[in-house]
This record gives sequence, structure tokens and C-alpha cells, in this order.
Amino acid sequence: MLTADINNKISVMAPAGGSIAATLAAPRAAPFAPERLALVDAVRKAILAHPQARSRPEMVALAYWARSANLARLAETLDGHTQVARGAVLHIAPGNVDTMFLYSALLSVLAGNVNIVRVSGRESDALQLLLQLLNEALAGLPAEVRDCLAVVRYPAEKPVNDALSARVDMRVIWGGDETVREVRASPLPPHATELTFPSKVSAAVIDAGAWAAATDQPEQARRFALDAITFGQQACSSPLALFWRGDADVVAAAQASFWPLVESAIAAAGEPFAARAAVDKLLAEQMLAAAGPAQHRDTADYRLRVTTVPDLGRLTRTAGDGFFVERRIDDLSDLAAMVARDWQTIASFGVSADDWREFMTLGRPHGIDRVVNFGQALAFGHVWDGVNLLTALTRIVAIEV
Repeated sequence: MLTADINNKISVMAPAGGSIAATLAAPRAAPFAPERLALVDAVRKAILAHPQARSRPEMVALAYWARSANLARLAETLDGHTQVARGAVLHIAPGNVDTMFLYSALLSVLAGNVNIVRVSGRESDALQLLLQLLNEALAGLPAEVRDCLAVVRYPAEKPVNDALSARVDMRVIWGGDETVREVRASPLPPHATELTFPSKVSAAVIDAGAWAAATDQPEQARRFALDAITFGQQACSSPLALFWRGDADVVAAAQASFWPLVESAIAAAGEPFAARAAVDKLLAEQMLAAAGPAQHRDTADYRLRVTTVPDLGRLTRTAGDGFFVERRIDDLSDLAAMVARDWQTIASFGVSADDWREFMTLGRPHGIDRVVNFGQALAFGHVWDGVNLLTALTRIVAIEV
């Protein structure tokens, strides 16, 4: 049991009337048990039934991920093994992507676990709506199913992390490097396991010749823009840099057509834009100019800013809300010297899967966990940062009789 002092610091956001004690005592289930599928489907239906949720692409994407056909495909990945739930899982959700706490929680629910999910104390309309919809979905379920999930808030204090970590079989930490270090200071039981998802950066690669030949340039620019500006470009998978493959003249022509289309797509998206974001971009431009050769591309305003850095060597998060650095490369092999372990997603256009496989095989970069088409950078999958989450959230039982 948690002490009264610890309990008083924890607020259960969902389910209504829930408690840590009820969740820890809730029955585990077989992976993809009917009652767990019903919970996920209830969340999906709650999202699709709410007009405001249906107007938010990230929530529609969550509902699409939760559709029965996708869950059936996920279940098939467990075929061939006897897999059971890990037990109790503590999830530390990130504050920069509102939907991530539900992806993490629902995948673990499907794995049969009971789950305590700490959400950020940072208020946002999207997070509040998701919590409202989750409560609506859980309210219609039997208590033994509802109690397998407790979404909580508590101060980021070691005694609370200590108390919860001591009672679980697995811990999943989403967030920046500092969050991972902070939570790891709280010990787990000797048998428990852990997954960490620290700070990551992502980029895009376009083959300039393929762009010039594309017949759907406005749509591709729109997809690129949504990959970037959703969540204010703060998601680990949102591209921060764009690498153009091709000779200088072809690249220059491609840039001249690409960026105006992206600028129009950002304006059409109607995302809120704060004055502080413009200041951050201006400061980032000045820092890049002070560090070496840099050329700032003309744009209508500070909703989009692009800086060409011919000798870009290190990809860092310098600003957000539509700030990009770009560089020309002759071949994918030029990336090898730049790729660091914290590179996560490449949003790719016009570069074949065979080219990417050859680069990963021959270049053996320490980073890059996924390569996706434009419009898919923010799409969640059960394989994330090189980890099969569904496999990790279950335990394989070897039956050899």
C-alpha cells in the first residue's frame, strides 16, 4: 500500500473514482483479450463521436490506429509464441505530444497489463479533451476492465517515483534526457524491466530530381508541413532539417518551388502562432550565422524560416514552429558522418527503399530508427525507436514439454 502522504500527492485523472490501489489489484489479461479490445474500441468511438476531436488530425490518427483491422494485424505479430502480460506497468508520458500517453497506455492495455500512466502537469486543451473522452469511454466498462488503467498526475518528486516504481514489473519513460535521468534515480524491483525513449531529433530527405518530376507537389508539401508543425515541431519525429539529394542546379530549382508550397500549407493549416516563436527563430538564425556560412531564405513572415547551412555537421533543436535548416548532399552516404545516435525519423521523398537499405547496410549509422513517407512522421507504430513495444510489453513463456 502507498502511504497517505504519497497518495495525497497523486491525482487520478481517469477513470473517475479510480485509485492506484484498484489498478494494482486489477486482474491481468491475456494479450488482445476481448475485454481489452473493447476498452480500446470504446476510446476510439469516443474520439470519433466528438466534433472537436474529429477536427484534430492527431486525434483522428489515434482513432485510426485503434481500428479493429489494425489491432488484428498487431495481434498477428505475437503468433508463434506463448506470450503473457508483464504485469503492472508505470508509464511516464511526455509533455510535448498530447496523444502519446494514450498510445503507450492502450498498447500496454492490449498486452494485458495493468497500467499507471503519469501525464504532464502542463495544461493544454488537447490533453484535457483526451482525458474527458477517456473518462467517457471507461465509464461504460465493467470495473475490472476499467481499473486496468489509471491516468494520474503528481509532482515530479523522487519519493512518488520511488513508491510507484517499487510496485511495478515494468517502467516506460517517454521524454527528454533529463526526464529519463530523473526517473531512473528511482529503483525498480530486481525482476522489473524498463524502456526509455530519450531526446531524439529527426530530418527529411528529398531527391531533387524526383521532386521536379512530381505531379502532386502541393499535396506532398502539405504532408511535410503537417509532419513539422503539428505539436509545434516539438515531437521527436518532426523534421528539423531537410537534406536535398542532387546536383546544385537541380536542387536550387527544387528549393524554389518547394518552400513557397510549404509556406502556403502552413498558412492554410491555421495553427496558432506565438510571437515568442518568431523571436526564437530570429535568435536561431543569428546563432547559425555566427557559427559559419549560412543563408536565410526569404519568406513572407516568421511562420516559416529556412536557413541553408552548407557545412551542417550536427543536427540540433534550435527552434520550432516552422524553423528548418537545409543542406545539399550528393548521395545518402554524405549523411553517414552526420548521423548521431539521437537521430530518429527520416521523412523521405523520392529516395527508394533500396537506396535506404543500402545506406543502412553499408553506412551502418549509429542512429536513424525509421524512414517514412511524407505525412507519416508522426504516425505511431508498435515498433518505435528500434524497439518492438508489443514484444517488450509482454513476456515470452517457453513451453518445451
